[in-house]
Amino acid sequence: MSDVDLTTDDALDWDEWMELSDAEQEAIVDREMAAYSRWYDGLTLAGQIAHCRRATLDNCLSSRRLIRLPQCPEIIRQTSRESLKAAQVRLLKIRIWRATGSRPGSA
Repeated sequence: MSDVDLTTDDALDWDEWMELSDAEQEAIVDREMAAYSRWYDGLTLAGQIAHCRRATLDNCLSSRRLIRLPQCPEIIRQTSRESLKAAQVRLLKIRIWRATGSRPGSA
């Protein structure tokens, strides 16, 4: 996963997004969330597990990267430590989900 770098196109897209009304933004977000939900629900159980695991691992890597930055403010490091701990718990829950076939706490 690469560091976020706003290009000129990204900046233009952001400007266009900010010019939209709240209702238009909400409609776009709802439409994208519905599309994502359809895609995710269409995955097999193994696909859902793999997707969740990959996203959580990416979160761990991002948090660790921030913690290691020498110029990173301590408040960001602390937030990253908390995020890392939460992601590690999610990885444990994913491992249980993969082993049992049901999400922890959904019984």
